[in-house]
Amino acid sequence: MSRLTVVVPVRNEREAVPSLFTRFKEYSSQLPPGWSLLLVDGMSTDGTPEVAEEWSDRLPVRVIRLSENRGLGGALEAGLLEAIPESDVIVTMDGDDSHDPSTIGAMLENIDDGADLVIASRFEPGGEEIGVAGHRKVLSHAASGLLRTLFPVGAAKDYSSGFRAYRSDALRAVADAHGRLVEESGFSCMMELLLKLRSVGADVREVPLVLRYDLKPTESKMD
Repeated sequence: MSRLTVVVPVRNEREAVPSLFTRFKEYSSQLPPGWSLLLVDGMSTDGTPEVAEEWSDRLPVRVIRLSENRGLGGALEAGLLEAIPESDVIVTMDGDDSHDPSTIGAMLENIDDGADLVIASRFEPGGEEIGVAGHRKVLSHAASGLLRTLFPVGAAKDYSSGFRAYRSDALRAVADAHGRLVEESGFSCMMELLLKLRSVGADVREVPLVLRYDLKPTESKMD
């Protein structure tokens, strides 16, 4: 594994960033040499970019400040487009501290084994959801089951997870075939990009994800 960039789209996550970055600091010795952390800020009003930049002496972090709030999809695309030229592998994850950076190791092992996309999945054996409201669990499980039936994509079971590892070459293939990586602005952008990767024949796999909603310091922004 040569060049790794971790892309984290955020908006108003001032309270979550220090905890997330502390976990990155603790795990950083197990990441590939030369890895970097790219925070994409969608016009936060709580000082999130400034908090992130305070960590630049402890982590290889840099911040992109978008000039408008483009939603999750727009922030995700901005981060991917910035990272593709300088990366062999791009990991995306949420900035609310519900994703554990230590999961990245298993994701990179699958990339090294030939996968084009590895999803950290709640529905993979060993996966778990902690602190997620019951009605949200029912909704997400039902939606994922329907999507797997209508749009099967390799081993994918968790279509909405934002914790993923992409091979940069696979993303370039999507851009060449579709023009845009992401057009949806909301959370549906995760399924959009997954289906575009299916269209270019991507090898899609999963690893278990323990989703820690109990660690989120702010309310969910999902509609």
